[in-house]
Amino acid sequence: MALEQRVSKLEGAYEQVDGRLGDLSASMDSLRGDMSNLRGEMNSLRSEMNARFDQVDRRFNNIYLLIGGSWVTIMAAILSLAIAVGL
Repeated sequence: MALEQRVSKLEGAYEQVDGRLGDLSASMDSLRGDMSNLRGEMNSLRSEMNARFDQVDRRFNNIYLLIGGSWVTIMAAILSLAIAVGL
């Protein structure tokens, strides 16, 4: 096989490698874009979940306040009845 034919084959192979590397680079850029979009969606979901957890925390705080207030009211009623009866 002549030297020119070998060089020609090598040039063709290099062009194929260059094309494949270009495709790979484009795929990597696409993947980076997808990852960036996914990261943005995750941040959005995280902030939404935090807002919902805050809402649940406020509801639990209201329940604790209601239970505590009810307990104080019942204890005051029992104490006032005990005093009224003369115990």
